[in-house]
Amino acid sequence: MIFPPDRPARPSLASGVGRTSLLLVPVALASRGAAFLIPIAIAAWYGVGPVTDAWYWALAFPTFALVLASTSLGTAATPALSRLRSAAPTQVPGFVGGLLVWAALASLALGTLVCLAAGPMLPRITDFTPSTVALAQRFLWELLPFMVLTTAGAVLRVGCEVHGRFFEVALTPVIRASTVIGLTWALLGRLGPHALPWGLVAGEAVQAAFYAAVLWFRDGIRPTLTTRLDPAVRGVVADLAPILGGEVLVALNLVIDKGFAATLNTGSVATLEYADRARVIPQTLLESTLVMVAYATWSNLFATGQAPKARRSVIRSLQWVIALASPVLAGMFIGRTVLVSLLFERGAFTGTDTIATASLLGWYLPGVLPNLLGILAVRAHVMERNLRLVFVLGCASMLVNTALNALFIGPLGLTGLALATTLDMLLIPTLYLVLLSRSFGPSGLGLGGKGWQQSIGLALLAGLTAVCVELGPGPPTHLLDPVLWIAAVVCLGLLGVGWRLTGPSTSSAPD
Repeated sequence: MIFPPDRPARPSLASGVGRTSLLLVPVALASRGAAFLIPIAIAAWYGVGPVTDAWYWALAFPTFALVLASTSLGTAATPALSRLRSAAPTQVPGFVGGLLVWAALASLALGTLVCLAAGPMLPRITDFTPSTVALAQRFLWELLPFMVLTTAGAVLRVGCEVHGRFFEVALTPVIRASTVIGLTWALLGRLGPHALPWGLVAGEAVQAAFYAAVLWFRDGIRPTLTTRLDPAVRGVVADLAPILGGEVLVALNLVIDKGFAATLNTGSVATLEYADRARVIPQTLLESTLVMVAYATWSNLFATGQAPKARRSVIRSLQWVIALASPVLAGMFIGRTVLVSLLFERGAFTGTDTIATASLLGWYLPGVLPNLLGILAVRAHVMERNLRLVFVLGCASMLVNTALNALFIGPLGLTGLALATTLDMLLIPTLYLVLLSRSFGPSGLGLGGKGWQQSIGLALLAGLTAVCVELGPGPPTHLLDPVLWIAAVVCLGLLGVGWRLTGPSTSSAPD
């Protein structure tokens, strides 16, 4: 049986964001672990070299589709669908179908422009060999269906989330990853590296079909495909413009980073990508649990006139992230070499590649915690209708990252690009949080409260643990190193304390 036993489609607001997120953690860990097998498999098949340079350079551009679908479109559509579901539920199928059609058409147009513009630019902005350039250009066109399917699937995912189908959404990466890896492996002998894009396309198609099946068979919603722009769809388009602008500009940082990396030695783009894949592990887990549940719940609360309760939930969510993510990130920093080795070191990915990737990951990790807070803050600002702010700070993020890349790449090389990203992730989320506090009124985020003191105190202890290991015995380099296990015990202890003091309640009271 694909679906679990039925339950009420609408998420109970009294069940609590924290409790629901907690129940999703095991599923999200398993599913995201399965999804992470994709870059692991690619590392084993092609390691660090011209093929992976071309692949990850080309894949950076479809990231715009991922942003459009998973972030911008979802951020704009969730409140609109919550309002429509509360006020006019019979209009939901037409809204979902119309938004799906227009999102797919927009991503097709955008993707075509990217392919037409980026391909001819490749020889001018990279030091790739002619064969690598040709491979990257072909990858771009082969990834065009992936862009379209990603946006279509995102609309269907929003429908599932607003209807409370969090378990199914959290499970989907397992289905997608199995399809991608299985089909890619089956096609490798026949298509060679060109099996990579077609495996990805198949995974997105299966994922979108699964979301559609959940809506149809679990909630009785059969999206009506139409090009008619009804008022609800037009409202999403209007909200999408500033959100999309800001998020695309932030996503452009990844493309800019790879553009700079392409001017360095062969393998630099791939090394940057592998370090980035490890860096976003906490982010993907957050987005699969707390962000998904919290944002859908906040939207339902706002739609039913319960804004104060939604704001209290925002504050609690920020405190949870600080208290619970800090020990995890400290552990990742301490064990970064072992982590990269376990993830990637097999097949064509060598020990030398592990050292280079782990070094880069160490420069990335200090910026991850503020970035996690920024992800929640952006959605809170959308709830408060501060849409222009998302665009303005998106511009600022791109400009700061580009300037820092140009400043640091000369003396520091690839390390300078990671340092630039970290500094950017420290600055922009801080601005989001400061402005969110002002938007919440006189009491702001209540930073003097006990919950904040406990969360920040735990974060400082976790950071101190990482610094002590770094300046003392140094980061462990193998799994049996006693320093690794001692540090793991300390970090797990801090995580337990954080959960006990400030973690999500498992009671039935509202968070």
